[in-house]
Amino acid sequence: MILPWKKNDSDKKSPFVPSPEKAKMFVERAEKAQSQSAFDVALFYFANAVKVDPQDIALHEAMYACAKLHFAGGGKPASNLDIKPLEGPTAIDRLAITELYWMRDLNNVDRALDMLHASVKADQIAFGSWAGPKVFNLLSVSLRDKPNKKMLLRAKDLFVQVNSWEEAKLCIEKALAIDPSDINLDREFKQILANRAIVASGFDRPDGGTGNFRENVRDLDRQRAMEEADALTGSAGSEDRNLARTKAEYDANPAVPDNVQKYCTALRRMGTPEHEATAYRTYLAAYEALKEYRFRMAAGDIKLMRAIRQQSAAEEVVKLAPTDATAQANLARIRKAVLDLQASEYRERATNYPTDRGIKSELGRILYDLGLYEDAMGCLQIAKEEPKMRVAAAHMLGRCFAISGWHAEAIGEFKDAIAAMDVTHADREQEIRYDLMLSLLELARSEKSGQHARDASEICSSILRKDISFRDIRQRRKDLDLLVKELG
Repeated sequence: MILPWKKNDSDKKSPFVPSPEKAKMFVERAEKAQSQSAFDVALFYFANAVKVDPQDIALHEAMYACAKLHFAGGGKPASNLDIKPLEGPTAIDRLAITELYWMRDLNNVDRALDMLHASVKADQIAFGSWAGPKVFNLLSVSLRDKPNKKMLLRAKDLFVQVNSWEEAKLCIEKALAIDPSDINLDREFKQILANRAIVASGFDRPDGGTGNFRENVRDLDRQRAMEEADALTGSAGSEDRNLARTKAEYDANPAVPDNVQKYCTALRRMGTPEHEATAYRTYLAAYEALKEYRFRMAAGDIKLMRAIRQQSAAEEVVKLAPTDATAQANLARIRKAVLDLQASEYRERATNYPTDRGIKSELGRILYDLGLYEDAMGCLQIAKEEPKMRVAAAHMLGRCFAISGWHAEAIGEFKDAIAAMDVTHADREQEIRYDLMLSLLELARSEKSGQHARDASEICSSILRKDISFRDIRQRRKDLDLLVKELG
């Protein structure tokens, strides 16, 4: 007999058993998606791999490398819909969720700390120790202008729990700089220094450590240098050190492509116009010397970013003075110049990379914005062949057909886009359905078709129920009611 206040042994949770085989399956899917530049999809598959084999540090490293590509490409943070398929009852499930949240938003300190907390709860200390230096680099930049003792202490506690003693020490140093009178913090600082010395000496390892203390400290310093070079946003002072290192390597051998890329990346991270201009010139020089088009493309990206910043500044002026005709005319001129520059850049890229459908897709969008609809159609039709671009390309292609008055073809493209949607396209769904509704409305009027009018009315009703403030949906509802009555 089992007493009601005693737990049955069968109620105990089964111990977690990693499954490298299942993880390998998800990693293969992630790598395939990454090769197609579908970084958000790749990160989702990596997170699924974490759920079944969180102990594999190589898996986390591959996910982090993909996350940097997602970040560099302007990828969006994960939504609740993106995360929902990962939900589960275990601490490992929570770790996978928090890691995906952070990997989709690498500059978010709160997401990074949540992930470290989840690694402690899931007893994945090795992973937490691996992530510690990356999280600290991010934390340092975030608090550079606005020191926050509470956040530093939270981070310190997490670093201690994952054995990231160097990062814990640095957090306490920063906290003491904010509040030198905190005696307890000073005492804890000395204890952490002792723990760090043990780790550096290797005496905490089963073999008692190999080599001498200085050699192990130098190993820590080399690891710190690697983290600074790899970080998206380095800690205070790390940008200067990283730039000095990469410049020395580049000066020693500018014909090595990897030296060019590391040096230019370090220059761009400095964030000043002067460093950016040096990176631009270095990329062009590398292109001329090595004949690798990727360097010409990187230089073009810098030029495009400058133009877009100029456009953003003009937009801010218009926001401050919305009735200023001169400001509006200046903005229109700059927008046209930016589009012309983008078209020139992407036409050249399409010539050099004729099979890259991502370039075709972007060129199609630019040509659409320039009003060159037939040229845009050709690019978008090619881009649509790529599964990860099918929704966006079909949507834009439908818009090209619609603006050209070919509403039957537009309807077909909008329906193709809707059929290809998954959870990653939730933010686009309303726009596509709205455009489909407009083409059905136009076709109903031109063909006097009651069926098209009713189909448009049903879509309008679904949009209205979901978001009554969406565009002019309330007026469209009234217009469609009258049209349905008129056409019977």
